[in-house]
Amino acid sequence: MLFQHFLVAYWCLPLVSGFVSPLPSNRGLVIQLDAKQSRSSGDSVSVLDDEETPAGVTGAEFFGGNTVKDELFDPVAEQNAGKEILVKEEKYNRFQDLNAFPDDLARGVAQSLQSQINAVLYTDSGENSISQSFQYGPSLTWETPFPTDKSSSSPLKELEKALDFYNRVDAAIVSAKSTSSGSVVARWEISIVWPNFWESRVLLTGSSILTLQDDKVVKQVDQLDGGKNDVLGAVTKQVIPRFWDSYHIGMTPSAERTPRLASNAQKGFFSSYELFEIPSRVVLKPSILDIGSREDGCAQFVPNHAFSTLIQTMGPKRERYTTTSPVEVQISRGENNNPRISWTIPLSVELLSSDILPSPCDDPETPEEAMADCTYEYQSRRLVATLPYGGSPQDSEVSDIRKQIYDQVVKDGLKPKLDSNGRPQFFFLQNDAKACYTENGLGMSVYDWRPKSVKANEVGIELELPSENGIEKM
Repeated sequence: MLFQHFLVAYWCLPLVSGFVSPLPSNRGLVIQLDAKQSRSSGDSVSVLDDEETPAGVTGAEFFGGNTVKDELFDPVAEQNAGKEILVKEEKYNRFQDLNAFPDDLARGVAQSLQSQINAVLYTDSGENSISQSFQYGPSLTWETPFPTDKSSSSPLKELEKALDFYNRVDAAIVSAKSTSSGSVVARWEISIVWPNFWESRVLLTGSSILTLQDDKVVKQVDQLDGGKNDVLGAVTKQVIPRFWDSYHIGMTPSAERTPRLASNAQKGFFSSYELFEIPSRVVLKPSILDIGSREDGCAQFVPNHAFSTLIQTMGPKRERYTTTSPVEVQISRGENNNPRISWTIPLSVELLSSDILPSPCDDPETPEEAMADCTYEYQSRRLVATLPYGGSPQDSEVSDIRKQIYDQVVKDGLKPKLDSNGRPQFFFLQNDAKACYTENGLGMSVYDWRPKSVKANEVGIELELPSENGIEKM
């Protein structure tokens, strides 16, 4: 179920893909050697940090960077940023979400194993008070597609060894449910920072069948999402630098990108849309009534009330943060004849590894009549179709693309998923957006510049899932 050491896969990359990976470099990296990680965002982001050396603006010296940031940087404003943020008192206990953990047995197993994972990975796990009643048995039978060390007795041991090689390792149990046979099926996400110059983010998702006996896990069968268990293939395509990450190098870290899984559903041979599945996940869901006009572009940016903290990105005390992408935007009918804009923002694996997730803030500048709301939500897997587009969510051209993709999927025999009003559910993927997280929640959103001609974003429609069996379809 858990992350294994990818040392074999790392050195095989040049041979398998024809890509010559650079040797791991210490430039700007924090290499963990036989040491747990800290969840604190105050971790140094570079071994070159020196409080006596004036800190430049991250990324300003690289092509694609914004050199004007040097002129705009106000150290006093940076120091005072966020002092007036109003964070809600209520918290989200994700293990109490019945959509993700519908029964007591699955909840107990998942929370116990997450506590043990955190104890292995983090120095400040804070999970020691949580019951660890379900543990791996001494004679564990473990079937996994990941390469393992023969001396490892459990997945927890492999996680511990992984810290010696990767710049960072995070793992979270997303959901779990019991089966009629008494076993537990658990879904997980694993994120690593690869030890190369650009610190590639690799996100792997999958599921495991856990067989229990006397509160011990005696057998574990892992399966990577996608059904092929092609670990090397899943890693290779994420380690190679993506073009826009390279163009904007130094501006933001590489993102944990939402997986796109192949589906058994078939599209027409001449259809131009992309068809894929999005695995089950926990997301942040802010929403607001658009009480202005389309020209205001309310849907273009994540609203203020979605944030629960702020991030210092410059100066000697700049904070470490994790990015996720893309940000999804939905526009639907709302109250008082105003459209309601909703955002679906994927969480970082590091944040998801906590039991209690921080609440978003109350934004005093948001009008009361906008009926702003924000919550965490567990989403089951989805089947979607998308067409590329280079503009923004509220462009007038989006309506034509919606009609185009609707006509194509219906022609191919696919069934659009309808909302409570019987209308198709369209959405907009902002691939040029990154959500930035610390252990205190969402703290920043960043939008890369990309020319409209490259059609970096996408207009999509949600489709009915085909009925299938298999643990990867949980």
